Amino acid sequence: MITLSDIRYTNRRFEGAVVLPSHDGPLTYRCRVDGPASLDPTHVKSALLGHARRQRIRTA
Repeated sequence: MITLSDIRYTNRRFEGAVVLPSHDGPLTYRCRVDGPASLDPTHVKSALLGHARRQRIRTA
């Protein structure tokens, strides 16, 4: 199951932890997304997931 946690806004960016499932156990990524505090939460979550997927591809 994909989990997003600890999402917070810090000085012009959102940061959060994303946990992605894998065959070797869960993989945890710290992700950042630049944007205004008024950004739609759905877009923030989608961007954080996209950042985690790109990190996963780089480490695979």
